[in-house]
Amino acid sequence: MNGMKTLALKTILLTAMSLLFVLPAISQKGIEDGSKYGKGQDSINCIKNLSLYREFFKHNNYKDAIQPWRKVFGECPAASERMYVEGITMYRKSIESSSSPERKEQLIDTLLMIYDRRIQYFGGEGNVLGRKGIDILRYRRIGPDGSVNTQAVQGGYNDLKRSIDLQKNKSRDAVIITFISASITLNQKDKIDDNQVIEDYFMATEIVDKLLDKSSRWLRAKATIDDNMIKSGLLTCDALNGYYVPQFEANKTDKDFLAKVIKFYDASGCDRADLYVQASEQMYNVDPGPKSAHQLGILFIAKGDFPKAAKYLKMAVLGEDIDGDTRAEWFYKLAVVSHANKDYCDAIAYAENAIAYRSNYGKAYIALGDAIVASRDNLGDDFEKRTAFWVAADKYTKAKSVDPSVAADANKKLNEYKSQYPNHEEVFFRDIKDGDSYQVKGCINEYTTVRSRK
Repeated sequence: MNGMKTLALKTILLTAMSLLFVLPAISQKGIEDGSKYGKGQDSINCIKNLSLYREFFKHNNYKDAIQPWRKVFGECPAASERMYVEGITMYRKSIESSSSPERKEQLIDTLLMIYDRRIQYFGGEGNVLGRKGIDILRYRRIGPDGSVNTQAVQGGYNDLKRSIDLQKNKSRDAVIITFISASITLNQKDKIDDNQVIEDYFMATEIVDKLLDKSSRWLRAKATIDDNMIKSGLLTCDALNGYYVPQFEANKTDKDFLAKVIKFYDASGCDRADLYVQASEQMYNVDPGPKSAHQLGILFIAKGDFPKAAKYLKMAVLGEDIDGDTRAEWFYKLAVVSHANKDYCDAIAYAENAIAYRSNYGKAYIALGDAIVASRDNLGDDFEKRTAFWVAADKYTKAKSVDPSVAADANKKLNEYKSQYPNHEEVFFRDIKDGDSYQVKGCINEYTTVRSRK
């Protein structure tokens, strides 16, 4: 029954076409004169075959569509760009259903020729080469013997790279993912060196990072690309050094170059490498500002260089255009670093600044209490030193009241430091008693409540 319908469809179409046209005296194919349909009888044939194949294609009847399609492709290639898209669909289907390796190779050759012919007649090189490169890798990455066909991978890689160079931020996610996969494969086959793969990865990442907020598919693309690079084992600190160290002197005043160094060393866990430090300090020299100062502060914390960390964090907290929460966080870090540098009075002041910008900052209250305890040697005799624990206890109590997340740490310190309070006799001989108000001097300079050790 289906065969009868197909035969009837063919008959109707052919009859209709024969009635629509009167034959001109001169005939010439479109491929010969560069026109869309050709001239004379050839133009009639082109339009007839275009209509025939489209009718069959519309009903997924690729078997009957392919012959008139081939006529259009061969005789009037400028007739329709859509014809190339639909040709790819039909040839992919034929490739995937073919059981003959020889026949499959012939079909793949034609598939790739369709891409080339589309560029020739309709342009769009960047877009079309990306699609072609993917199909080269899809159908020819593995050769007939089951091994990697490096020649085919190289061809696909070249087309994909050219596509990305042309399309840039308009590149498709599949093109970028396949490009990085091809790059890694060529490296594993010793066709390109480590630096080239790293350069390819950087180029891809720079594009993808700008598109992350456009669609969730770019988040997935980034995850895939990063995963492939991690598995390749290429993105090591030594590899980054090999790529960037030779370029550093010539580019150390280039803000974009420095930003790339910082970004990729950080992403690769190489944030203690010498070049990362140099690039970060140089970035501050080229483009000083609170964010770059803060970044340097964190960098030197990681390296255990607390004096340098304090230097840059001080610059960071004084910067303009910083919101209150950010400034509070940076003051907190500066308090912790100052404590590490044994600048306890400074640590007290910075912790207080952090609290001034964020009143419920539990960690800052903890840091303040710790700095108060650490500064007690500046208070005089043993009794005066022990009074620092009263003020610290006030801060720990406040910490857990404003921020339950630090309650466990606060309670631990409160329990530990009760044993450090002055004893009852010491309090009595100072002519004071529990519950009285008492001023603790020095850089602490606060009133607190007397509490004796029982």
